[in-house]
Parts: sequence; C-alpha cells; structure tokens
Amino acid sequence: MAEVFAELRAKSAILDGELVLIDPRGAAHFYRLMAQMRTNHPDESQLVFIAFDLLHQDGVDLRGLPLSERKRDLHRLCAKLKVPFLKEVQTFPDGAVLLEHCNKFGFEGVVSKRLSSRYMSGPSRLWTKSKCPDWKRDDANRYKLFEKPPRPPATTERERTLQRRKAELARVQERLADPELRQGLKAAHKAQERLLLQEIAELEGL
Repeated sequence: MAEVFAELRAKSAILDGELVLIDPRGAAHFYRLMAQMRTNHPDESQLVFIAFDLLHQDGVDLRGLPLSERKRDLHRLCAKLKVPFLKEVQTFPDGAVLLEHCNKFGFEGVVSKRLSSRYMSGPSRLWTKSKCPDWKRDDANRYKLFEKPPRPPATTERERTLQRRKAELARVQERLADPELRQGLKAAHKAQERLLLQEIAELEGL
C-alpha cells in the first residue's frame, strides 16, 4: 500500500483518512483489523484506506480553505490514482439516511461538517460525530478503552473535609477584609481563622 501511495501524482500530500478492514459484502470490522495489524504479513487485500480530507498538497497548506474546496482537490488527487484500496468519502446531504446505511454495514458513524468550514483538529463547533447504535453496542469495550473520558477518582472523607475547611477559611478571610467589621467580631473571626489554619495543616500533613 505504501508503494502505491508513493505513486500519487503530487510531490507531497497529507490526507486525513482511516484504514478499515472491509469484508466482501462491504461491512467494516474493527477487531479483525487489529488482528491483521498484529501480524508480520497482514492481508492487504482486505484493507481499504478511506480518505476524508486533504490537508496539504505540494507544500501548500489547504486547511484554511472551505471544506468544499478541499473536497474538490481531494477528488482530483484520488481520481488520478486508480487503485482499489483508496476510497474517497463523498459528501452526502441526508445525514439520517447515511447514518442508517453506515449502521447496516458496521461502520462507526458519521461526521457532519459545514461545507464552508476550514479544517479544525480536535473538538469544534464546526463538526459533530454521530455514532451508529449497533457499533456502540458491539464495540462498547473499545469505547471504554479509547474514547470514554475516565471518571475522576473518588475523593476520600479527609479530602472532602479539607475542601470544606478551605472554603470556610476563605469565607472567614473575606469577612476579615471588611473595613466596617466591628472589633469584637474581628477578634472572633481571627480566632476562627487560627483554628481553621491549624486544622487544614493537620489534614494536609496526614
């Protein structure tokens, strides 16, 4: 596959895409792809590179162009290379029908982008990803391992107490900063501040 890509009719090009294992009926298989990638000699006849976008070509940064223009340039580039494993993703206006079709063939989902948008890496309001329901069910373990954000570790009782004491200390110190606070109240708040500082130091020292 690398040798064929080297024959692209461009001095250089950076494509945004994904390697997928497609069976004879057109269905995608993530775990079978992983198994092939672990072998010394994967069966490349089952592998397809699906091209989504064209980011650079011949030293020109295309990311600032609208998606419609980048897709046009991607089509021109892919059309020059007649190889079976390179598939260009076409734009499709009816997202609901496309998502249903992708779900039928085991694909992960659909990415929707504005045709006028420039290329953005990472989360953005310019694009959104819709997961296929069957893929989410069949690949739940993959989702947990690679995509689901980890839960923050549970706080201990000591940590919760420390947080409460620090919040209380902040409130006391805010009152002490009030120039109109009466002397008696100020003395009481100063005593409360000393006690809180002592307790916080003990909690942090555990």
